Amino acid sequence: MVSISILGIALVTLFQLFSISLRSVKKSEDYSMALIHARSIMDEAYALPKLTAGSESFDFEDGFKGIRTLSLKPSEEKIKAYEITATVSWPPSGKLELKGLKTYYETEE
Repeated sequence: MVSISILGIALVTLFQLFSISLRSVKKSEDYSMALIHARSIMDEAYALPKLTAGSESFDFEDGFKGIRTLSLKPSEEKIKAYEITATVSWPPSGKLELKGLKTYYETEE
């Protein structure tokens, strides 16, 4: 009887550890996907030849939602500096935010 109860306690503990491990793997996968989506939003902004302040939202097919915000930062007269913020969220309450800076010299035309 004692050995069966010890075996039962060991199995319950083992299943709890397995459950915690699965939750950790899912959380890690969500953060990795959010990072991939945020980097794609940022890279798209870096590739644009001309930036304008504002925001744009994105819906990804796997339930993730993204927002890219561009804001002009004060700088020298002919240098434009834009702060790029990529925010990615996913259900139920995950959120990841990346920030970057893109600068360029505005030539007279």
